[in-house]
Amino acid sequence: MFEIHRAQGGGYFWRLKAANGETLCHSEVYTTKASAENGIAAVCRLVPSASYRDRT
Repeated sequence: MFEIHRAQGGGYFWRLKAANGETLCHSEVYTTKASAENGIAAVCRLVPSASYRDRT
């Protein structure tokens, strides 16, 4: 689940939460709520084709 929050210094950011409530990741601070929503939409579009690199 994504949550949108207001940043202390102004603006908005999102957090991606797991089913157990743990924060998995968070975004940069956006100047508008609409920009934060667009960021969430971009993540949702990209996730199906995302890959990863093991750099251990």
